[in-house]
Parts: sequence; C-alpha cells; structure tokens
Amino acid sequence: MKSKYDSGYYLVAFLDVQGQRERFRGLRVPTTPEEAQILNKAVLETAGFVDRLRHELKAEFEENEERLRKSQTVTEFSQPKFVGFSDSLVMSVALWDTVEHLTMAIRVYSTLAAACNAMMSCFVQKHALRGGIDIALGVELESGEVYGTALENAYLLESRDAEYPRVRIGGGLWRFLLAALPDCEHPKSPAIEQICAVVRKTMALTCTDADGRRILDYLGEQAKALSHPSAGKDVKSSYDFVVAEHAHWTAAGNAKLSGRYALLRRYFESQLPLWGLSPYVTKRPD
Repeated sequence: MKSKYDSGYYLVAFLDVQGQRERFRGLRVPTTPEEAQILNKAVLETAGFVDRLRHELKAEFEENEERLRKSQTVTEFSQPKFVGFSDSLVMSVALWDTVEHLTMAIRVYSTLAAACNAMMSCFVQKHALRGGIDIALGVELESGEVYGTALENAYLLESRDAEYPRVRIGGGLWRFLLAALPDCEHPKSPAIEQICAVVRKTMALTCTDADGRRILDYLGEQAKALSHPSAGKDVKSSYDFVVAEHAHWTAAGNAKLSGRYALLRRYFESQLPLWGLSPYVTKRPD
C-alpha cells in the first residue's frame, strides 16, 4: 500500500455506451443450443463491443505515440490510463508530471481526437455513446485509477449534463485551453507557436451545441481533417443509424428516447454538408 499519493491536474474522459442493459433484458441461462446461440450473440453485441472499443482506443494511442517518437515532436509522451467497468470506460492522463507545455497540449489533443473516433466507431456499429471530459484535481491510486474531482466532474458531465448521445466538454478543460490564447496572439518563439497550433486544433475539436453547451465536435472540420478518405461512408451509415433509432423510439411512444435522438439527429444534420451529404427530407416530430 502507498504511504504517499501524488496529486495534480488530470484530464479525465468518462465514456458510457448507451442501451446495453436493454439488450440483456429477457435473456436467461441457456438450456438449449438455440438459447445458447441467442445469448452468445447478445454477449458479442454488448460486452464484446465494449471490449473491442477499449482495444481500439488503446491501439490508437499506441500508434500515435509511435508516430510522435519518430517525428521527435516531443521528448516525452504518455498514453492515458484505462479503467473499465460495465459499459463505461475511463481514460485519464496526468498533466502535472511534465514540465513540457507541448507534451501537456498533445496529451489533451490526443485524448479528444480518440474520443471523436470512439463516437464514430460506436455509431457505425449501431451503438450510441455519451460522455464527459474535464480537467481538475486528481490522485492516482495504486490500481492506476484516478480518484478525485477530475473523475467526478467527467462522470457528472456524462450522467447528468450530456442528456443525449454526445460528449460534454467541462469548464476546467475549456479554461485550460483558453489560458494559452494570450501567448498565442503574438508567439515569441517557434516552440510557443507549436504549442499554440496544438491548442487551436484541440479547440477546433469542440463546438457550442444548440443548447449553448460545449461539446465534442466529432463531425466538425478538424475531426474531418483527421479522418480517413472513406470516412464519409461511416458518417452516412452513422446518420442512418441515428435516423432509424429516432423513428423506432418515436413509433414506440418513448418520448424520452425519441427526444434524445431528435437532438442527436439535429447535430448530425447540421454537419452533414461538410461531408458532402444531405439530410433526409422527412416529416418528423421533434
């Protein structure tokens, strides 16, 4: 057991896959091969999906770190720590354990970029993701889990503030980015300009949603710049999933979920032209 704990600022992303519990309801311990097949399919689509998502994110950070090492952009970098439970995934990265401002900026940018990819990966595979990302005080436990305000803030952003499938950006994170802007107006050195470029790209991965809250802009211009050439097909299939979910819950008379998917659909449709796509012209209740 530790006798002393280091504390400082951490960036924490709390991501939760939506609708998983509903897929398990009605299932039971199988007594026939047919029931075993049904259960196995449900497990692959729920627990198996969450497992794959965690592996995808870890692989993305490993590739990013290797790319940074080869480019020698920074002398140090560190992947986020991953802690998973049930349908949730927590990514945390320390900002206090380095004196390199560029390293801190890259850690924040990489985490937000990974969250953008996670959102799209979920939609493409017909899952919805909700989350919160913030910077605040934290303490790393012996298990690697971050304990403290940073985790609490990210969790509350996801569970109370996000409301529908989106990732809310916390005030601590936004203040961290804004703090760099005065030095970016007239950079005094190439090193500061490099930091400012990363900060600007990070800010461009966010936007203000229709309700005035800042969110992860995973369909915005900066996210598009990071995407692969065929990403338009993923956006199209993701949009189809959102429209189908909106129609399903509307037909089922579930006003709560219908309303949430209406808001998600509105975000998608505001960004579709950027991807060369057009919203479906349908009469739909909001």
